[in-house]
Amino acid sequence: MNETLLLARRAVREVWRIPAATIPALFIPVFFLVVNLGQVNRIFPPSTPFLHGQHYVAFQIPVSLVFAVSSATSGLAMVTDIDIGYLDKLLAAPIRRTAIVWGRLAADLARGIAVSVLVLAVGFAFGARVKSGLIGVLLLVLLSALWGVAYAGIAIAIALKTKNVQTTNASFLIFFPLLFLTPNFVPLDLLAGPLKAIARFNPVTYVITGLRDLVLFPNIHWGSLGACALTIALSGIVLTGLSLRALNTFAD
Repeated sequence: MNETLLLARRAVREVWRIPAATIPALFIPVFFLVVNLGQVNRIFPPSTPFLHGQHYVAFQIPVSLVFAVSSATSGLAMVTDIDIGYLDKLLAAPIRRTAIVWGRLAADLARGIAVSVLVLAVGFAFGARVKSGLIGVLLLVLLSALWGVAYAGIAIAIALKTKNVQTTNASFLIFFPLLFLTPNFVPLDLLAGPLKAIARFNPVTYVITGLRDLVLFPNIHWGSLGACALTIALSGIVLTGLSLRALNTFAD
């Protein structure tokens, strides 16, 4: 546990010391949020049934949150550690290999919390409100950050397999089709047939829907919230498992 905490502390310090690695991941979702609002805000006024009296920005906040935390930051940091020989030193040290991955994921948790708070602040500035109150805000931040931790596993796995910055950065591009094959602009029941079918099998759909219900409804919808949490947990188990397996392969 001590080595995990030490590596986590180092990785978290990198987040604050190198803001250039975090700012682009924040800028792009906020940019898309502002552009989308400029295009469709008048098309979907607060009287639109699926907005439940909220401005359209409230409907888009969960999309921006998920977008903002799904970055390749940990993977890129892992490539840097490989290039400078630091990872080889860690593998030669008397520490558990799992601590190397868990330390990186701890940094993603810290970064995810910070980015989620900033995205929510932007949403509030545009008139969004979280109907479920303070508990809803805390759940939004926590679940968004945990999704970022879960998704980070794929970037770390790619980094360890390829040792290449450009290829590792592609893990962020992989998320684009996952994001846009969801009910990100309108509810699931308003999507066209083929897209609706794809969205139902897309795990990101359940993350966005769970977060969105926290924003739009005063009472917590335990069904969508449970599906969101379960999706995050299963994604984390699978993708973190891939990264740990990639680390063992790298070491061997």
